[in-house]
Amino acid sequence: MAGVKLVSLKYHVVKLTVFGCVLLYLAIDLLVWHGPIWNFMYGGKAPAVDPADVVAEVYGEPITIDQLNRHEAEQDTLAGRSTPEAARRASMLMDLVRGKLLLIRTRYNDTRLPDFHAEAAAEVAKLGSRTATTSEFERSLQSQGYGSIAQYADKMEVWMESAALLENAIAPHCSVSDEEVARVYEQLKNELPAPARRRVSHIFLETLHKDPAQVEKRALDLLASLQAGADFATLAREVSQDVHSAPHGGDLGILEDSSTRPLPELPLFGENAIPAGTPVAIQSKWGWHILLAGDITPTGKRTFEECRESIRTAIISSRREQAVNAWFKGAVREGFIKKRIRTHVK
Repeated sequence: MAGVKLVSLKYHVVKLTVFGCVLLYLAIDLLVWHGPIWNFMYGGKAPAVDPADVVAEVYGEPITIDQLNRHEAEQDTLAGRSTPEAARRASMLMDLVRGKLLLIRTRYNDTRLPDFHAEAAAEVAKLGSRTATTSEFERSLQSQGYGSIAQYADKMEVWMESAALLENAIAPHCSVSDEEVARVYEQLKNELPAPARRRVSHIFLETLHKDPAQVEKRALDLLASLQAGADFATLAREVSQDVHSAPHGGDLGILEDSSTRPLPELPLFGENAIPAGTPVAIQSKWGWHILLAGDITPTGKRTFEECRESIRTAIISSRREQAVNAWFKGAVREGFIKKRIRTHVK
C-alpha cells in the first residue's frame, strides 16, 4: 500500500513539475521573449520601437509619436488646416487609441465574425483595376507603407471585420419604429417646405470627344422620331448614353427646384420652363438632352409619405453616432480601469 502511495505521489510531483515548466515557458514567451506563442496570438513579432517614441499603450501594443504626427497631418489636410493646434493633440491621440482598441477587439473575436476574405480580395481587385498595370498598383501601395498587394488585402479584410464587429455591437441600439418616425414628422412638418417639383426623363447624347454637329443632328433626328409618335422610354433604353437612367426608360425621377438638383442649368422651372408632356431638345455643357417633363407641382409642405424615409434615415444616423461613441467610451473606460491603456503625451 505504501508503495502505491509513493508511486502516486511521484506521479503528482512529475505532473506539477511539467505544468510549472509549461506555465514558466508561457510567461517567458508572452512577457519577455515574444516567441512563437506570442507571434501566433499577435500576428507576428512586434516591430522594434524606441520606448521614448511611445505616446500610448493599448493592451500592451504601442502607439508611436510618428503615428500621432501622421494622424494629425491627415486630419489637418482633410479639414484644410495648415498647422495643427496643440489643444487638439490629446483628441488626435484618443482617435488612435480607439482605432487600436477596435483592432484588438476584432482580433480576439475573429472566430465569431464572418469571413471577409473573398470580399476583401474583390475590393482590392477593383482598386487595382484603376491602374494600368499590377506593378503600378504595387508601387502605389508601397508608397503608402504596404509591402505587397497581399498585405493590403489582409489589411482590408481586418477593416471589414472591424466594421462588422462594430455594426453587431451598435445594431440593437439603432432600430426606429414607424411611430417614432410619425412623431418626428409631426414635430417638424411646419419646417419642411417642399419646393416646386416635377418628374423628368431624358435621352442623353454626349459631345465629349465627338463632332458636335453630328451629335446635334442625331439629337434633332431623335426628337423628330418622338414627335412622329416613337415611344420615349423605348428610345431612351436603346440610345441614351446616361448609363443610370437609360435602363429605366430615361427616368430621372422627381426633381426639385433647387440648385443641388441634377443639371441645374436646364430650364425645368421658372418663367422659361419647358412645357409638360412635350419632348424638347436642349444642349448643356455635357451634350444634348431630349427632355420630357411632367406637370410642375407648386411649392407647398411635404407630406408624411415624402418625408418618411428621410426622417427614418436621419434618426438612424443620429442613433448610430451615439451608439458608436458609447461603445468606444465604454471600451476606453474599461482599458483605463484595468490599466491596460496608458498615455504618455506631455
